[in-house]
Amino acid sequence: MARKYKNRQNSRYLKYVRRSIALLFTAVITIGALSGCGRGEDGKEAGQGDSAKGRYVEEDMELPVQEGEEILNMAKAKEGNPVLYSQSEDGQVFRYEYRDSKWEKEALEWIHKLYGEQDIYLQEIAETKDGAQIVSGMDEEMAPHIARSTDGQTGEELEIPYLRQQSDYGYPAVTNLQIDGAGNYWINDMYQAKCAVIDPNSLETLQEFNTAMLLSSEQRTIFGASNGDTAVNTEDGLFTIYGQDLKEKGTLQADYQEQIRMCSDGELWYILTEKGITRMAPGNETSEVIMDGSVGQMGSSMNMAAGFIRGQKDDFYALYRQAKSGTCSLVHYVYDAEAPAVPEHTLRVFGLSENTTVQDAIRGFQKSHPDVKVEFGTSGKEEGISMDDIRTLNTELLSGNGADVLLLDGLPADAYIEKGILADLTDLADGLLSQEPYLEPILKNAAQKDGKVYGMPVKFSVPIIYGNEEAKEAFASADKLKAYVDAHPSESVVGVAERSYIRDFLFQMYQDEVIKEDGRVDQEKLAALLETEVKIAANARPEVFDDAKVSQVGIGTTARLIQQGMFNNAGSQAIVNHPDSIATDTLYSVTSMMIPYTIMREMNLSPDTLKDFYIPRGIVGINKNSKQTELAKEFVQYLFSGEIQGKPLDDGLPVLESALAGLKDEVSSDYAQEISMTSGWNIDGEEPIQIEAGYPTAEEVEDLIGKCRTLGRPAIWDCIIWNIYQSEADACLEGSMDAKTAAKNIAQKVDTYLAE
Repeated sequence: MARKYKNRQNSRYLKYVRRSIALLFTAVITIGALSGCGRGEDGKEAGQGDSAKGRYVEEDMELPVQEGEEILNMAKAKEGNPVLYSQSEDGQVFRYEYRDSKWEKEALEWIHKLYGEQDIYLQEIAETKDGAQIVSGMDEEMAPHIARSTDGQTGEELEIPYLRQQSDYGYPAVTNLQIDGAGNYWINDMYQAKCAVIDPNSLETLQEFNTAMLLSSEQRTIFGASNGDTAVNTEDGLFTIYGQDLKEKGTLQADYQEQIRMCSDGELWYILTEKGITRMAPGNETSEVIMDGSVGQMGSSMNMAAGFIRGQKDDFYALYRQAKSGTCSLVHYVYDAEAPAVPEHTLRVFGLSENTTVQDAIRGFQKSHPDVKVEFGTSGKEEGISMDDIRTLNTELLSGNGADVLLLDGLPADAYIEKGILADLTDLADGLLSQEPYLEPILKNAAQKDGKVYGMPVKFSVPIIYGNEEAKEAFASADKLKAYVDAHPSESVVGVAERSYIRDFLFQMYQDEVIKEDGRVDQEKLAALLETEVKIAANARPEVFDDAKVSQVGIGTTARLIQQGMFNNAGSQAIVNHPDSIATDTLYSVTSMMIPYTIMREMNLSPDTLKDFYIPRGIVGINKNSKQTELAKEFVQYLFSGEIQGKPLDDGLPVLESALAGLKDEVSSDYAQEISMTSGWNIDGEEPIQIEAGYPTAEEVEDLIGKCRTLGRPAIWDCIIWNIYQSEADACLEGSMDAKTAAKNIAQKVDTYLAE
């Protein structure tokens, strides 16, 4: 993702280059990308018994910047105080230092004087131990610039030879600036995967080091220590420590994802990731988590770590960016010797798969309930849940030892209701509806019986269908689809598709036709459906995905069914070359609309919902045998609060009306103007497809919101029945079993499962 330069002179809101999310798919020839508690200052080990005290806590700090200012970066003053740099819309740059519990503001006039007449996008500012200020940026030609002021009043552009050396990629892409104890400038060249060390006096290159290849311009490969040492990400998972003499002093094993941030007191190194704050020593492969990411902002998927420094008293400051909302937050991590190392109460949450909204809510809930530890457990499985897994879970729930809160996605909710495992949440649901407008049909019917509510979806997604009108109408029932396929034997009704998509999509569409109210399978109807699936697959070119070796990536797994639903065809964009077919997609956010709605605009198509289906996400229920019933209810209520429902997490649409209506505002946001998606197809024997997609229009989002208000049919599934079906259906689609035998096997195995 390349960032866009700001034209401060004209006060434009151009924060980044239109971020290009590559969804490149080239089949047959090539394939691209589709897209704990630790030890405190006193040395006491946290968690030594229930009475143990001492742990790091997170404190929110108020940002000093004014409206219209954008934070550039965070640094550390020579006295150890945190420093924030910002830039206003008119190009003014400010320095804020947190001193004696208050922010002191200083205008850096020299930068505006130096660059006021140029279109320079400022990236970050650093300071030497002598107080010199160094600023890095890029111009419209993507040429890097570094300037310096030694007195804070006047500045000069540094004519660094390395910055003018062009490669096949153009000028060096400087994405990282660090100053070591000798005053040398360490700059990362993203394109070349290099780190260059520049002499501050001669401006010549002292040394170059190879670095790991970056995936994003937001990544950093160079970090400094308070004693002047420098850590460089010299290869994947490895940081090499260099002294001021540029000689190697040791290494750190740090195999983390892209948004790592590091700082050091000169001996120990502290690493900030989504997992928390980890303490390490060079040469020692063991590490210690001194703050768990599950209780801090670093663990939220909304946040991207943008700065991390160690304070003066074994404390830390972290700056986070929220890209979608265009905001920042600053927090202080301090060791509280009186805080219980282990919270007094534990609330256990279980789901077959992870859930972003629920996990994010856990952090907020724990913050407002410091005496509560919320543990989120999952099956830990990607490939499917076995009957033994369900038996074990059922035994725990019936014995009163199971989780307090359950995410029912994929679990046998009807059986749990029948066995009395789930608490009645009708009063809780009615209480929510009496306070705020929610999508009532979605809120109350995902897990209900006899008018009582036993589970409520925290989010939901919407499956849509678009394409040839006659083909769309054929999907109204299994019989109509069979008749249409038989009448068009050489056509592909779904364009290009994977077998697993055909298998799951059609079973979900007609599950209520082949499975009776008592749960038994209608073998005749199921056999007919399987025969239709075989015919559809014969024309859908599923071998494209086999040859591309992607048919097993996330396909047919428990996680896929829970997180994505059964309506996603990886080949849906091929409708461009197959206008007589249909395509389906699952809409779970405004950004998920970008590709399908671009195609529909270009082909003059319109979307429809599928049989009023919605896909519930995070169907939350409470274990009737829980010893923490009131606490569990409080947590469930929090999940449906405006604070949680309104977060732009992109893992589902909110059930709270006000949060849902607010989605249309996203279209006019800075983020929407900055992001684009590209998708390229090159399938042997077909015309190449290239799609450039931007945000949907406000009218398109408004239309989707209107459609959401009409939905009332949950697309739910029992993971055991689905696993049985998938296994036998695969054999049928692959040609090793006929449809009648597969249907008989499915019916027998389902009967055995239901009998248990």
